[in-house]
Amino acid sequence: MASYFLVFQSHIYPANAVDIPVLCADSQSFALRPSNVMKGCQQNELSLGEGPIAYSLTAEKKLNPILEVRFKAAQAAAKSEGINLKIVSGYRTFARQQYLFDQAVKKHGSYQEASKWVAPPELSHHPLGLAIDVNYPNEPDSAYWLEINGYKFGLCRVFKNEWWHFEGNIAPGWKCPPLFKNARALLKS
Repeated sequence: MASYFLVFQSHIYPANAVDIPVLCADSQSFALRPSNVMKGCQQNELSLGEGPIAYSLTAEKKLNPILEVRFKAAQAAAKSEGINLKIVSGYRTFARQQYLFDQAVKKHGSYQEASKWVAPPELSHHPLGLAIDVNYPNEPDSAYWLEINGYKFGLCRVFKNEWWHFEGNIAPGWKCPPLFKNARALLKS
């Protein structure tokens, strides 16, 4: 059996692979069931992944499949509470992101100001299929449900000034990192 080490507040604990949790979503209802990486998900289930969704420059030109599963599981949970969640924008081509950024430059007058609201295509996670905009522009209250509960599914709001923008930047159940002030923070990272 493979051994791994889990680090918690500067303590190191040995752990077996069976201790690493994974959430499985029913492929029809998207109801969740906890498992572990050794047992994995059943044939009729989809995994929400074991960690943050990895960046890949060679990924298929579509929304990342794990991000999509995470959103559908969150959407099903929200629906059970009477909340409607929908993706209004996910994967964008590099050209589409460039167009949106160029429009923002025209509107805001400079590259620096535009980058507060729209990330340049070389920094945006939309062309990588790793970002979704939820319920924009008319339903911030529903998106707030995802901001509060998204961590359970591995989804986090990313920018203080964009209540609609979410990414799979954590493992399901982990705490979301602090929000960036705006998309311009990506220029510094």
